[in-house]
Amino acid sequence: MSTLQIDILLLFVITSSATLLAYIVYVEYQRTKHIEYIKKSIAFTDEDFTDILQEQHNDTQAFSEKVAMLLRYAGFNIPQYLFLLIFTAFILFIGALFSLFLEHWSGFVIGIPFGLLLFTMILQARIQKRKKEFNKALAVAIAVLVKMMKNGIGFEQALLKSISVSSSSLFKNIFENFFQEKNAIGEAEAFEHINNYINSKELRIFALAIKIGRESGGQFSNTLEKVEKTIAYREKMQEKVDVVTREGSIGSYVVIFITIFLYFALDQNFDGKISTYFMQSTYGRFQLLGILLWVFFGVMTNKFITRVNK
Repeated sequence: MSTLQIDILLLFVITSSATLLAYIVYVEYQRTKHIEYIKKSIAFTDEDFTDILQEQHNDTQAFSEKVAMLLRYAGFNIPQYLFLLIFTAFILFIGALFSLFLEHWSGFVIGIPFGLLLFTMILQARIQKRKKEFNKALAVAIAVLVKMMKNGIGFEQALLKSISVSSSSLFKNIFENFFQEKNAIGEAEAFEHINNYINSKELRIFALAIKIGRESGGQFSNTLEKVEKTIAYREKMQEKVDVVTREGSIGSYVVIFITIFLYFALDQNFDGKISTYFMQSTYGRFQLLGILLWVFFGVMTNKFITRVNK
């Protein structure tokens, strides 16, 4: 193994150990805090004690629900504590890499916020990818559903068939849970539960159309046909927006390529003095890291400006 590989492996071991130690310290801190709280609460009245317990429960429940919602949207079927451990290990590892590159403790100060941003971006990208896959599969399923209903097939049978022929395993799994819950808690509530796994406007439009069709007597193939056209139009518009967004991002990648090319070209012309300065001097490494972060945030800003979500 090379020296760099050994350093990265050691950093991984160190950050994993640090994460585990931080978790143990956190648990111990929570236990100590809870004991102190019990000691202080002895002097409280029953009413004050109940109010404080309810407030703490609400805060903890709100945070836990937010984490659980992110895990469901991202499709991660893991415990919350494991997700938090992975999150902590990731940002510590990024901080350690920055500190190794700069050979200075301030790398942690710079790397930890960057690791937090990078982890958030990866998580949001995962959520958006699942959302787009679901919406595309839903548009195709509704088109199949409408055609089958126009041919005289009942809604329930047509819905089952349109979902079963879908090529998206994500779409099938979500609606498999829907059919199981539908028989137990009802169709409307089952649709609401799907929103716990996918935040899709198309799904809400589809659920509303079914609700209106049920209330109007069940003959709602024409209503679903209008919904099909609406969702298909939204998908086409989103695809056009994605194309324009990618075209807008090409300019940023061209700038990055030119920057890298100029760096190596100038370094070769000056007999490696540029690499020597940036890689072997402390101030040079700080400058290089600043340039890289500037380019990274420039690309992310360009994507944020050019991105349009329906």
